[in-house]
Amino acid sequence: MKSASFDKTSARLLDRIESPADLKRLEENQLPQLAQEIRDELISVLSRTGGHLGPNLGVVELTLALHRVFETPEDKLLFDVSHQGYVHKLLTGRLDRFGTIRQYQGLNGFLLRSESEHDCYGAGHAGTALSAGLGMAVARDRHTDLVNLALVAHVDAAQHTEMAVGPRFAQLRRGFGLQSTEHVAYRFGRERPNFVDRG
Repeated sequence: MKSASFDKTSARLLDRIESPADLKRLEENQLPQLAQEIRDELISVLSRTGGHLGPNLGVVELTLALHRVFETPEDKLLFDVSHQGYVHKLLTGRLDRFGTIRQYQGLNGFLLRSESEHDCYGAGHAGTALSAGLGMAVARDRHTDLVNLALVAHVDAAQHTEMAVGPRFAQLRRGFGLQSTEHVAYRFGRERPNFVDRG
């Protein structure tokens, strides 16, 4: 299905989203409809192509909120493990190719820097986004033109990877009072990492 460039006559709100800027134009009361359309798209496409359905159904509202509040690609958004990045793909101009996900020469099943300027990090199943986010924040602090803000959506299987539960990040999570099964987004701001959202 080809997406029109913010076609205001389209029946589906999702067809109007070419970038996070289009998402920001929607009224708040339209977001539940958009969330349902995203879920419908995920189910429709992934029932044919296969892919990570559950993790993506679980982060629809989180991804909408992150893209409404923050400014990618200036703000760096990292999804740990990355298999819950399909909603992010739908919101960053890849709806017209979403039917090709995980297919030969189609969209990648994980985030991929060469696929979109909104994908700042590519490491599927690695569980290294917290480390990468911290590295981006340190680089930003040393070279202020590199990174505005680094956000890590630390969800799903990422909670149990060795990199994510290492001593430094275990201490970071304890400092926020987080349990290992919670979905969380970390914000690496100028002073120190700040807790953004959990649920």
